[in-house]
Amino acid sequence: MNIEHFDYIELAYEYPLCQPVPEKEDYFLLPVLIANQMGMRTAIFTTRTPVTPKKREKVNCVDVIRFESVGSMLKQIIKLKPMLVHGHSFGWIPATLAPLFVTRYVLTPHIYKLNIYPSWKVNLVLSLIKKSDALIVLTNFEKFQFKHFVNESKIHVIPHPIDYDFFSNTKDSEKKQILSRYGLKPTDKLILCVANLVPRKNLETLIRSFKLVKKKFPESKLIIVGGEPKTILGVTTPREPKRSYRSKLIEMTERMGIKGHVIFAGYQKDKELRGFFKAADVFCLPSLIEGQCLAAGEAAAAGLPLVLSNLEPLVEIYQGCALFHEPTDYEGLAMHIVNVLENPKLAKTLGNMGRAKMQNYRPTIIQTKLKKLYESLLS
Repeated sequence: MNIEHFDYIELAYEYPLCQPVPEKEDYFLLPVLIANQMGMRTAIFTTRTPVTPKKREKVNCVDVIRFESVGSMLKQIIKLKPMLVHGHSFGWIPATLAPLFVTRYVLTPHIYKLNIYPSWKVNLVLSLIKKSDALIVLTNFEKFQFKHFVNESKIHVIPHPIDYDFFSNTKDSEKKQILSRYGLKPTDKLILCVANLVPRKNLETLIRSFKLVKKKFPESKLIIVGGEPKTILGVTTPREPKRSYRSKLIEMTERMGIKGHVIFAGYQKDKELRGFFKAADVFCLPSLIEGQCLAAGEAAAAGLPLVLSNLEPLVEIYQGCALFHEPTDYEGLAMHIVNVLENPKLAKTLGNMGRAKMQNYRPTIIQTKLKKLYESLLS
């Protein structure tokens, strides 16, 4: 493949992402747009999958070039000698090896905890990414994971953006559309979760807690928005798994006698998602692993009270607008949900605090921070 010169290359394990992402929150697209604004010719380098088979195409007005192998991708990077390369994902081979071959390199690891990986992998990856010129982390907790291994001056806390202006502008008409589509009543108590249907989201705990909530609020409904990703970190998942995670969850609701009260809404477009936020009374997510959680940020921007697992990054970001529980404590989760539903004043306080916090995550604020970092590396 003959590839012309690019000043800036972003290394993404897949693009576009297999699940819908609001354009202003697209953390792969945002850095490329900033590099474009700075006058650089840009491209996203990624890998081919059956889901994204084209070797080259324009996506969101950006050149996306897909390679058959890691070797061919790295070979092109070495040949092109770009001014700046920005890689993503801790342990993904192209992003790990790239700092050995380029002049200026930025890495966004996207991790929760280093100790969830085998120690040999951590040691190997850290020995290579030490050569990076900058590390972008999403939280101070993530920064703490790296500061013992990487010069702290290289670590920059720049979270993913939340499209505050869009999600804070929820409309009654959008709520009515959601209620009508799913046969819901305005008096129903709606518990919302927005998450990919993958085990690390720990949705079994949410379903167990919901059964307890129904004893207190028989008119309550649980809505789970999200689908099963076709790929995980750019690797295609089986097209027809014998027993998918979604089917396991549905079977669980059948066994518990709450099937008709749990709605699996699948992936939704931005506008529909905003309607769910407007219709819901509380947002819940009992994740086992999380780095920032865009869905929780969107819900907070919409003014929803949050009930989240007490993972360190979530506590750091959402303290004051959320109630927290141990990830597998379904009774504690149910208690918090009931507390919010019974206490409108608490729900309003949490919602107002969420709106205030998420204003600091507006795309323009995050763009300014990232542009400043790029400029410092290129000066």
